[in-house]
Amino acid sequence: MGLEAISACDIDLESRYRAAAASVKNRTFTKNTGRAEVDMPLCRVRRQYEQLSQFERGRIVGMMEAGWSARRGARQLGRSDCVVRKCWDQWAREMSCTRRPGSGPPRQTSRREDRHIVRNARVQPTASSAAIQAQVAPSLGAPVSSRTIRRRLAEGQLLSRRPLRVLPLMPTHRRLRLEWCRARGNWTAGEWNQVVFSDESRFNLGSDDNSVRVWRARGERLNPAFALQRHMSATAGVIVWGATGYNTWSPLVLLRGTMTAQRYIHEILQPHVLPLMQRLPGAIFQQDNARPHTARVSQDCLRTITTLP
Repeated sequence: MGLEAISACDIDLESRYRAAAASVKNRTFTKNTGRAEVDMPLCRVRRQYEQLSQFERGRIVGMMEAGWSARRGARQLGRSDCVVRKCWDQWAREMSCTRRPGSGPPRQTSRREDRHIVRNARVQPTASSAAIQAQVAPSLGAPVSSRTIRRRLAEGQLLSRRPLRVLPLMPTHRRLRLEWCRARGNWTAGEWNQVVFSDESRFNLGSDDNSVRVWRARGERLNPAFALQRHMSATAGVIVWGATGYNTWSPLVLLRGTMTAQRYIHEILQPHVLPLMQRLPGAIFQQDNARPHTARVSQDCLRTITTLP
């Protein structure tokens, strides 16, 4: 094959590659929102947009001199074929693969300042990027935007996420819950299918809008440092009760006023729980330790069925 044919093949392959890259860049995917469809840009792979390190440039030169193809070297480094080819072309022209000075915007923060930004976010995980920017601004060598703060936090594996909402538990509550879980940690799916779970839920009109966010890494959702306690004081709202089990459920019961043991018996246990459990032989009824549930009269009413302590 002559040089002209080889050049023509290279030009054809490069044109195909650019066309494919342009189609991926402009590609959109459709997110189904129920009634309407919204076009959203395809998510970038961060690795493909990072600058090559000097070590990676040296590896590319070594692999190409050893006879590797650009595609094989790109797969080895996790880079695109175009990046590997450009680095090799620079070496072939200039006998140098260092990054040209002035290419790309200069980094506004040093590594030490980056660690300072990440440390502030870990100390105050609920602070916004603007608040972190105001805190670290006096110690930075140059003014940076809140967007730069978010980029530095993303480089430190800290992303803005909604915190886990938890109940304000005392150490005794935590110990008892842990003991309860350990006692039933080896239950099979068939055993759990026999349990009928029940509880009341209150829906408040003036509840938290859940606008607080925290800076945390992936896998830290259950870390108590990134959890927020739920508001427990009385506000305007309604209370509903329900029970559910494997392939069964109870009707949703609307409760008005304060729940007492007598109301729990006459409005929940007798009309709903006892008939439901009689239709499910071998089922186990579960309820929490709220005072109306643990009252003596309530326990006497539940003596005919099996309960989960």
